[in-house]
Amino acid sequence: MASMAAAETSSVAHGRSRASGSRIVIAGDRTQSRTAAHRHSRRVRFLKIGLPLTAIATVALATLNILENMGVGPTLPPIEVPKIIADNLKMHNPHYQGFNSDGGHYWVKAETAQQDLKTMTAVHLDRITGELTDAKKQKTYLTAARGIFDNKSNILELFDAINVTGDGGLNAKLTRATIQTKENIITSNEPSTIVMGAGQITSNQLKIRQKMKEYTFLDNVRTHMQPKKTAASADNQQDQNALPFGKPGQPVDVASNRLDIDDIKKTATYTGGVVASQAGATMTAPEMVVSYQGSVAPAGKGDDKTKAQTANASDPSGTQVKLIVAKDSVVLKQPNGQTATSDQATFDTLAHTAVLEGNVVLTQGNDRRAVGDRVDYDETAQTMTLTGPVVVTQGANVLKGRRLIYNRGTQKMQLSSPANLMGSSSAGRITAHFVKDPAKASAAKSDNDNENSDGIAFGAAFKADPNSPYDVVADRLDVDDNAKKAIFVGNVSAVQGTMTMRSQELTAFYTGSAGMGDSNDGKASSTAASLTHLTARKKVVVTAKDGQTATGDWAEVDVKKNLTTMGGAVVLTQGKNIVHGTKLVIDMTTGEATIKTEPTATSSGAMVSSSDGQGGGPVFKADRPSAVFYPGQLRKSKIQADGWQVRTSP
Repeated sequence: MASMAAAETSSVAHGRSRASGSRIVIAGDRTQSRTAAHRHSRRVRFLKIGLPLTAIATVALATLNILENMGVGPTLPPIEVPKIIADNLKMHNPHYQGFNSDGGHYWVKAETAQQDLKTMTAVHLDRITGELTDAKKQKTYLTAARGIFDNKSNILELFDAINVTGDGGLNAKLTRATIQTKENIITSNEPSTIVMGAGQITSNQLKIRQKMKEYTFLDNVRTHMQPKKTAASADNQQDQNALPFGKPGQPVDVASNRLDIDDIKKTATYTGGVVASQAGATMTAPEMVVSYQGSVAPAGKGDDKTKAQTANASDPSGTQVKLIVAKDSVVLKQPNGQTATSDQATFDTLAHTAVLEGNVVLTQGNDRRAVGDRVDYDETAQTMTLTGPVVVTQGANVLKGRRLIYNRGTQKMQLSSPANLMGSSSAGRITAHFVKDPAKASAAKSDNDNENSDGIAFGAAFKADPNSPYDVVADRLDVDDNAKKAIFVGNVSAVQGTMTMRSQELTAFYTGSAGMGDSNDGKASSTAASLTHLTARKKVVVTAKDGQTATGDWAEVDVKKNLTTMGGAVVLTQGKNIVHGTKLVIDMTTGEATIKTEPTATSSGAMVSSSDGQGGGPVFKADRPSAVFYPGQLRKSKIQADGWQVRTSP
């Protein structure tokens, strides 16, 4: 029994919460139940008191609220609710950065930033600095007084005092700009000034695509290009004037409606009312394309930020203009008044050449004009070559051929019609039409009585209107404007009125200027060429309208006196009638011709006729003229027999 009691006591001591199988509660179990019962009793007592008090307080508050709305009872003080304002969200020295898919990256810093509560993705920035780095490590730096950064679209709007610089010389001063940081694109619709390695550009709108190295400028575009100077670009004014435009080493100013620069293709395309000026010369065209070597914004040193920001952007060392091509109705004007028009113009500043093509018209002053299909300028040789159906007019004077070469250095000009020009396989002929100066055409007739006293006088077969123009046809014309002479070469035929002169060479002397360029002093001559006299050499033949001819070794024509003098072995023929002498004087105003013989130091009393052109004719005495007349021929001739008069005894 004692042992059983001890076991039961031990069981109670180790497990008071355990119940017997007969549902009889032991002493330990009653204590826990009593504790729970006490807690329950306290809750009941609290609820009996708290619930009525809560109900009373609720009713009281509701009553007070109703009374307050009705204006009854004391007013409760308002409860202050704190407001969220922008100043509470201002950040100091924020930093934004990102990376592009091509390996480039960017960062933007500001002194302060404020969150826009209306647009939660926008942040207002003050005193901004930034850096955009492309895949080639070329950097673009920017500063601005203020801006807005949209961290969702990665677009940065900049305002006031904007400065964008880049490695190698890019320097943009803007008043407003939009920067697409991921694409590295800068746009502005406000007036801007861009300074690059090639010069300075101003416009009302711009778009810079740094990745593609493309720059677009719109509306009132003004460009100042400072080409790179080379050793060949001499300062000699005479050399520089050899080209009508595109002179190497000299700055060019261009006004246009639009400019597109592709720094990969190395081209700058101007469109819309293009007006380019250089050294006093101007060129207008609807479109002009400039090709260059180097870079308008050359690649920099990567992280060398100091060099990029302090680079002298006006330094032209990185850019050199190669070609200038103007298209569609090009007009060139020189300071001296010369103008040139064509369908297209190409200026090669490296080769120092220029080409104008299509409907070329060159004018100088009011009366000088040359037209052709193409004109080539060579600055080194100082030559201008005009090809095509070439027509040169100077007042009423006209020259025609296929190729005109003018050398400004020597003031010489050559007009010819070679083969393989204008689709012809054979050489052609050049023509010249000279009109006598009206002021000189009515000059007083000279007294030739003494001159003709010892000779044979003939009728008026060689009469020609002194006001008639001269028409010349030859293989080639060489003009020396310094010597004031024009030499026609090759089967020359000169016609004035009814009289024709043929020879192998004819030299025309003139006053004024016959050249197409300006003079050595850089001034264009305003005086047109005016003939003074002509000199014919080699197999000279003069033919009258009735077939009467005179041959000689040489001939001189005094244009002012309208007088022709032939010399050498002179032979005058009319039908079978032949007269020999050493000198023939023809007064073309009256038509009278007088032949005589004047002994010379080499004649020694004998003269050999050159009527056959080889000097193989009969030998005649040189002391007096000799003649052979056929009465039958005289009767058939339009000139009566008494028109042949011997003034001296045989």
